[in-house]
Amino acid sequence: MKPAILSCALLLNGSLLQMEAREENWKTYSGKAGPSGWRCHTVYPDPKDHGPDGINVHDWDGDGDFDLFVNYEEGKYSRLYFNPGPGKSRHPWSQFIEFKHGQCEDSGIGDLDNDGDLDYIANGGWVYFNPGRDKVADASAWKKMTLFNYERRVPTVTDVDGDGLNDLIVGAQEWYQQPKTGKHEARNWKKHVMGKNRWPMNCIMRDLDGDGDMDMVVPDRGKEICWYVNPGKDKVTGPWQRKTLHPHHEPMFMTLGDVNGDKIEDVVITGGSLGKLARKLIVLLRINKTGDPTFKEIIIDQPTGNFPKGVAITDLDGDIGKKEIIVIPKGGDLWTATYSGDPMQPGNWKATAITMPGAETRKKMDNAWLGDLDGDGDLDVITTDENGGWGVIWFENPAASQ
Repeated sequence: MKPAILSCALLLNGSLLQMEAREENWKTYSGKAGPSGWRCHTVYPDPKDHGPDGINVHDWDGDGDFDLFVNYEEGKYSRLYFNPGPGKSRHPWSQFIEFKHGQCEDSGIGDLDNDGDLDYIANGGWVYFNPGRDKVADASAWKKMTLFNYERRVPTVTDVDGDGLNDLIVGAQEWYQQPKTGKHEARNWKKHVMGKNRWPMNCIMRDLDGDGDMDMVVPDRGKEICWYVNPGKDKVTGPWQRKTLHPHHEPMFMTLGDVNGDKIEDVVITGGSLGKLARKLIVLLRINKTGDPTFKEIIIDQPTGNFPKGVAITDLDGDIGKKEIIVIPKGGDLWTATYSGDPMQPGNWKATAITMPGAETRKKMDNAWLGDLDGDGDLDVITTDENGGWGVIWFENPAASQ
């Protein structure tokens, strides 16, 4: 056999073996319980490495069950997976619709034409308008609008200018104003510049300074965790003043929520793999309610995984009044951070691994999304695995059965 032909044959054989290994991962371990009862289920596997990389949780067809709208980065498409209902959601979901577009690392949802239905935005530039519940499962009924034809991360739907219509923020730095008429035509959407970010991992809208309007919180990977001060309705078109929230320069994802039950939202940031706070969880317990936020910083060592990536604040075990922080590493087991006694004391915090079969085969997981996918009354944890073959996955919270 000629060297060139042999080389191609070896590459093809290696690729097939990798596909088989990725297929074996989820088939072997999906649905099997760990010591604490947690299980990982596969919504749809990814043997060809198309890279599912973002999830939107919503009941799109109105049947009472949460569905999942997922973007595929390398595959250059998005899929809306319809939940088959309790009793079937723990097995792969077979019903979905698909939309083709450019490379897409993020997506978002929100009502962008003021008709009461949530629309879908793939990475900022490609907007798909929801045709309504009766036609939601017909991909051809969704109207596509291309605002721009390139990637722009963390598309976020919010009413920026306070006119009662949702606008679209892209890249945590620009926003497109929803027009009064002609909402499905890109030429009618006016662009405004808020600021500039290197690599926004999140775009979280909150009234951080307590002055009555929404500011923008951004973990800007490669720089810092920052927030943009809303200048007020008369100056909202921009630019917005940028302030440092925390100096860690290599954050992954972050979330806001009341961790310690004092009715003030706190900040939780995963430290990622680089910098002085790599492989740490950064918990910022807020002390003040208004003005520039001040915090008590708690640094928590990871108990497992290669480095912390996704994060959520939620009541996992149903003990009303106290919430847990759940962390998804890039690869490995999930883990939780909890406290006993005074949460302001670092020694009162504990990190605990949630051991599940096959954790080492999940190679590149993403952020943590929450939703009750099995209809048992507690919140499950949803994410994606880009490189291990698992694809779109969810971790079943055993709290309801305990």
